[in-house]
Amino acid sequence: MPMITTLYLPTKIIFGCGSLARLGVEAGKIGRKAILITGTSSLRKAGVLDRVTHDLKSNGVETLVYDKVKPNPRATIVDEGARLAREAGVELVIGLGGGSAMDAAKGIALASAGTRPIWHYIEIGAAPMGAVPKLILVPTVAASGSEANSGAVLTNWETHEKCVLAGPHLFPEVSIVDPELTLTLPAKPTAQGGVDIFCHLVEPYLTSERPSPLTDGILETLMRLVVKYLALVLVRPDDIKARSQLSWLSTIACSPFVSLGGGGGAMTLHGIEHALSGYYDIAHGDGLAALLPAWMRYTFPVGQQRFNSLGQNVFDEPDGIMATEKWLKKIGMKLKLRELGIEPLSIGEMADSAVRTATQLRSHPRRLDTKAIAQIYRDSY
Repeated sequence: MPMITTLYLPTKIIFGCGSLARLGVEAGKIGRKAILITGTSSLRKAGVLDRVTHDLKSNGVETLVYDKVKPNPRATIVDEGARLAREAGVELVIGLGGGSAMDAAKGIALASAGTRPIWHYIEIGAAPMGAVPKLILVPTVAASGSEANSGAVLTNWETHEKCVLAGPHLFPEVSIVDPELTLTLPAKPTAQGGVDIFCHLVEPYLTSERPSPLTDGILETLMRLVVKYLALVLVRPDDIKARSQLSWLSTIACSPFVSLGGGGGAMTLHGIEHALSGYYDIAHGDGLAALLPAWMRYTFPVGQQRFNSLGQNVFDEPDGIMATEKWLKKIGMKLKLRELGIEPLSIGEMADSAVRTATQLRSHPRRLDTKAIAQIYRDSY
């Protein structure tokens, strides 16, 4: 029986240099009370936060600023933000920052609709207890693509579980993607973001068990562009044309758009990495970069043709794994787990956590059990 593919992206995406100026107008169409979720001190120093709050006020939107979000956003921070949003009676939650700020904003919007902690929704997949405030997301990093999907990744630091929260109520109403906001991003987080974008594409490409010419074409084109434009940005950080392409790639790569054509697999590397950064609080892009070659080698025996296609169609080289490793080295992201401070004694526990928390691992073309994941960690050490 042929597969049925559904594309559902209810988000209004406003893209382009200077589009941040549209935030106040768009917010004013939705409500008069908002909470702005962020955590990037550099935005305050650069005057972006003042600019945004002034714009919101000028459009009649009363805004509470909650700026406690950190990388690998904690459930406790989400719960605190949700309480503030609930008490203020907000109609709108605005996420301004990288993936952590946007994911936290999604969690805060959901949890503010009731009195349950956010982990309640993650553990049992519960429906919202009330009306969920609308979301506007404004990415300042080309990386997660959270602005164009209905997922969020949150961490329970007490249990070291890092899990995906998803649901149709987590689609933003509006996302404003202004590449100018990425211009001041230093080289390291820019490269980390580029690796995240690449992995959003290469994981479903390599794990697909029903390849589709259209889906393959979309994924291959996007991967080639990530490789091209990330290199340009790392040489010239002020190259707004290249920055704009990276922002487009970030938005598209983790959106429903990439499943058009009926192909694509699962993001199983992400599931393995989440357990890693859930324990050690490392940058998500660093964890992905360190694990990617070993994850590829583990997958290779059941997908040799996919790896050949990756090498030829993305890197113009015969060996997809070797080409990927060369690219990681070129962008300064050829990393090992030992360089990230990971302790070998934690490997078994992290592998158990990955199997327990990442349901997408069941969709990998080769069995990913605790033993296999632990070996990938060891091979990445």
